[in-house]
Amino acid sequence: MFGDYDMHPNSGVNPQYAPAYPVEWECALRTVEVMTRVDRAKVAALLADTPFELVNDRVAFRFMASPGHTLSLHQGRMFDLMVTVAVRYEGLFTQTHLYMYCSDPMGIAAGRELFGYTKKDCTYAFDEAPDGSISGRVDRRGGPLAEFRFTPDPDAPVVRLVDADEQPGGEIHVRRLPHPERLETAYADIVYRRTPLAYSEPRPGRAAMTLNASAFDPIAALEPEILSAQFMVSDVYGGGFAVEDRRLLKRLIP
Repeated sequence: MFGDYDMHPNSGVNPQYAPAYPVEWECALRTVEVMTRVDRAKVAALLADTPFELVNDRVAFRFMASPGHTLSLHQGRMFDLMVTVAVRYEGLFTQTHLYMYCSDPMGIAAGRELFGYTKKDCTYAFDEAPDGSISGRVDRRGGPLAEFRFTPDPDAPVVRLVDADEQPGGEIHVRRLPHPERLETAYADIVYRRTPLAYSEPRPGRAAMTLNASAFDPIAALEPEILSAQFMVSDVYGGGFAVEDRRLLKRLIP
């Protein structure tokens, strides 16, 4: 860990001479959510190797700054871009992330190894202006990946991931471990988690978003149509056995 923060007992599985990653953390969360519509066949193709049932054709691009994140105290905050869809699986109404980008190496490692997240490294900007507008960008491997600008507009529509009062809760992923000897999966399971969140009411606005073609990351191929944009804040966000619902639902391989 970085900074004045003690890990809980048994929270790191690596040997003591290697960097451990924690299973507990906390922070605030400031999110620009750009809601889009994407050709359902494109999303279905990305979920073809999972048992999850896609709910609709909406894809949320969530640009998330988390000031005071305890995994990234040395940076002051962490950043994630989550490209998210609603799914169902064995009675759960939840979400899975098609693509994820994170600014912190520890957040990447913990997310991928503990929960099977699709996290990759990135650098970013997330700049808030006094008038409530927010602009930012996500760069990866020296090139621009995504850029956005949010401008508050009380007359703009608010479109959420589904058209219902109940929004999908938690996150679900297939977690895989590659075989060390050959090109196949040595281990796979399905992991679910639900972290505490207390988002404010969405503040509506207008968004412009540009996704750039990249040899490393094909998110521009989604060709999303923007439906709405909203800004939300949660002072409650965190992970760990004391605060979240964490479940290993099913072992797939072997």
